[in-house]
Amino acid sequence: MLDEDLQPLLNKAYFYLKFRPRTAWEMRRYLYKKIEKTHWSRSDADKIINHLLGLGLLDDKKFIEIFIEERKNLKPKGKFVLKQELIKHGIDKQLIDDYFERTPFNEEDLAEKALYHHWSRLKDLPVEKRLQKASQFLFRRGFPFALAKKTLEKLNNKFSSQ
Repeated sequence: MLDEDLQPLLNKAYFYLKFRPRTAWEMRRYLYKKIEKTHWSRSDADKIINHLLGLGLLDDKKFIEIFIEERKNLKPKGKFVLKQELIKHGIDKQLIDDYFERTPFNEEDLAEKALYHHWSRLKDLPVEKRLQKASQFLFRRGFPFALAKKTLEKLNNKFSSQ
């Protein structure tokens, strides 16, 4: 059980968790910033983090799963970019690698899904310009060159035959 004195700091942590799942690193950074001008110490913030970890409200493995699923559904990206984004959220590289080793990840489907939604903006362009813009789009999303080329050919054939 936490000290009564830590309740306001715990409330700040709950508020921060209200909007989306957080990593332990994000919470630590947030709480350390909040305590700069207060009487709490870093060890107090660490107690809060340990409390939240114990409750399961902070879980980096679960964060990875939620983050990847969200990206698959809303903004498909390649494995490379996803790994970089997770590292920016403070996730340990080993946890990320473990996730991708044990979880099937079909980059081909994601590339097609990403480009399919973007294709309507490109369909009226000349073929060469369309392919250039589509490949740049996929590269920005972190898909490898060979996969981008394959996806472009697939969608180009699909839509040119209609």
